[in-house]
Amino acid sequence: MTKIFNKKGVNFIVSKCIKYYGKRLVKLSSIIAIGLLIIALFICVKYKPLYKVTLDGKVIGYVEDKDKMQEKIEKFANNLEGNITSIKVEVMPVYELELVSNVKESETKEQEVLALIQENAEIKCRTYAIKLDGNEKACVNSMEEAEAIVSEIKANVVEPIELNLEIEEQERNKKEITETTIDIAKVELNKDVDVKVQAYEAEQEAIRKAEEEARKAEKARRARAAQVSARNNVARSNSTAGASIPATGAAFMRPVSGGMVTSPFGYRTSGFHKGVDIATSTGTPIYASAEGTVIFSGWNSTGYGNLVIVDHGNGYQTYYAHCSQLYVSYGQYVSQGQNIAAVGTTGNSTGPHVHFQVMYYGAVQNPQNYIW
Repeated sequence: MTKIFNKKGVNFIVSKCIKYYGKRLVKLSSIIAIGLLIIALFICVKYKPLYKVTLDGKVIGYVEDKDKMQEKIEKFANNLEGNITSIKVEVMPVYELELVSNVKESETKEQEVLALIQENAEIKCRTYAIKLDGNEKACVNSMEEAEAIVSEIKANVVEPIELNLEIEEQERNKKEITETTIDIAKVELNKDVDVKVQAYEAEQEAIRKAEEEARKAEKARRARAAQVSARNNVARSNSTAGASIPATGAAFMRPVSGGMVTSPFGYRTSGFHKGVDIATSTGTPIYASAEGTVIFSGWNSTGYGNLVIVDHGNGYQTYYAHCSQLYVSYGQYVSQGQNIAAVGTTGNSTGPHVHFQVMYYGAVQNPQNYIW
């Protein structure tokens, strides 16, 4: 009996303890739960969960929803509107969740973050460059705009000049593009085209003046030739030594002072010699044997070298060959005794001398009949 009583007593005590401590545990758990709830409420009021955004190692702001932020970035990257051909986001943001205190709604920076990502993105655009003579002068967004500008520019130019205008389609980085409005493009192109037009007009005016001067010179030459022919006819009618009378009506004079005839007119071992060679030192002045008009002054490739030919009118011409220097030019009038060149050894020559030749209506004459 005593054992049974003791066993019941123990069970009763244990039961009472379990109930007592169970109630205490429930009460403690409730207190802990209420405390945790209070702490959670406090955190929610004082702190805000935000994603810190880091771009290329630099914190640029906070966003509330990283998924929505990524959607905005992807939408931007896929928005190929207008003349944009591709968008490449060079650096993607890194997100880190943080509980941030004292951050108001206005302090979240979704738009700023997106703007910075857009700024650092590589955006390729299709553009149309208008080039003049290979140099880019304007850049517009469409082929239609470029063609309209070029057509208008060409239509405004009436001079027969070639405008080397071309349109080149390009794909360029948006940051490198200086966009040009249609009106500004027209203004800039017209400036350069005006320069070309003015240069063309100046060139044409220079050609016109040169042609006018040439016509005047030819007219004067013909007038002098007519006067020379008239004087020659008078001289011939009054002279018994017609062979020694040139077109000027005065006797020919030696083309150089002094010197020695080293090769006379006529046949020699190398063939027929059409004039006389008078040897003297290089640089010795060569004089016009009679007055007349220069009809050639320059290089002769048939052996004469530097050559001057003077037309004296009435069929007479004189040649001065192998010169080292030429002092007269085509169309120039020279008087008898005028220094027209210098002795040299150009062309087919074995030493410094002047080859002096007399022509009468295209037939060679013996100069020694005129100057000796």
